[in-house]
Amino acid sequence: MRLVVDVEAERVLIGSEELRNQWVDFYAILTLARTHEETSESFVGADTIFRTGPWRHKVPASVGKEVARHLSMLDEKSLGTLIASRGKTRSWRLTVPPRSIRFMPSREEVARWVESRSVRPRDENAWVVDLRRLVEATLFLYEGKAEQALSHLEQPVDASMDPAVEAWASLIRGRAAYRCGDEELLSSLHEVWLRRADGPGRTVSAKLRALVSARNRFEKPDAVLRTLSRLAAELELRGDTAALGSVVNVMGLLARRAGHPAAAMAHHLRAAVLLGITGDYPSLEGALMNLANCRREALQKANQPIDEAVFMLVELARLVCSRLGVGIDSAQTEVAAAQWALEAGDSVRARYYLREAESIVERAGDTFDNACFHFARARIEHASPDGSSDPIKDMRIARNLFEEAGDRKALAETNRLLKQYLEEKRK
Repeated sequence: MRLVVDVEAERVLIGSEELRNQWVDFYAILTLARTHEETSESFVGADTIFRTGPWRHKVPASVGKEVARHLSMLDEKSLGTLIASRGKTRSWRLTVPPRSIRFMPSREEVARWVESRSVRPRDENAWVVDLRRLVEATLFLYEGKAEQALSHLEQPVDASMDPAVEAWASLIRGRAAYRCGDEELLSSLHEVWLRRADGPGRTVSAKLRALVSARNRFEKPDAVLRTLSRLAAELELRGDTAALGSVVNVMGLLARRAGHPAAAMAHHLRAAVLLGITGDYPSLEGALMNLANCRREALQKANQPIDEAVFMLVELARLVCSRLGVGIDSAQTEVAAAQWALEAGDSVRARYYLREAESIVERAGDTFDNACFHFARARIEHASPDGSSDPIKDMRIARNLFEEAGDRKALAETNRLLKQYLEEKRK
């Protein structure tokens, strides 16, 4: 198959298929990359495409979507092998051999044509483009779109103007990787920033360390907690309040996981205050919910019933979420509140929170959230049946999802209740 890029006629020919308008720019960029020795096997990102020709007038996120639709069209016309991709909306490269590509009038003219139609900021202004990407990626995270945040920062930022640009980019990527469950990326970012000596670098290093520790909270929480305690002491001496809030919040998770809810509550209360001071509202929402969780467990440990303060903390967390648009990709708050309401004997409130959780779970598709939702629905239906679901079926789904998520403690409790429900059914 022969691929012709004709900038004089402003068209692309793929065999007998003719393309025009923005696709001339798209294929011109891809063919130039494919026919250059150093970039022949490289993928071209959406950031490069959206700076050229008609693509300039689109928002960056729409570029990937339009290319994905184009790839589907190629599939329908049996041309799907023409373009390889790293995620259909992220980056692309041609698979045809360079010798099968023809430029008209010449490769040099096509390169000049692309350059003349491209927005190329001068080196001294390149940071503006990167700053835009960083802000947009941050907003994606706030909106619960972690994969889009990662895609937005797939191409490296230029740290020549200020090294902190790279630090911010790595922190966003680390948070997005944590949300997506990409442990390999999160670990590699942590390794890269582990020994940074500059202020922003040390802050990012500590925050990434906290994320890695949160990922590992299911294994040896006491040991990880001791390590983070030393880090927190260092951050306190340095006056790094931003990183300290993140680390103390994870310390609370670890203390609760180790069976110390009162100590965990103290960590989360301090974390909430520090996160409020530094304006880290996504983490503040989590800290408030962690406080509610710890108060509930502390009350249980003291053989006292759940009180209204627990639900006040739940609603505070939900208020931050609704007003500031953070945490909208997770149903943990609603799922937990549903189970706590059940424990308090309030089935009406329990089903209210369950309905709120279901819409989030359907939209976000997170494995752990799904497991918790099915677990909660099974418990509520078993305790206060209305025929809307099957508790045994839900428990089996939860069991499989907890196993996939690697939460052995939740898996053990799920298996215990599933066995109980099955035995009751047989009687």
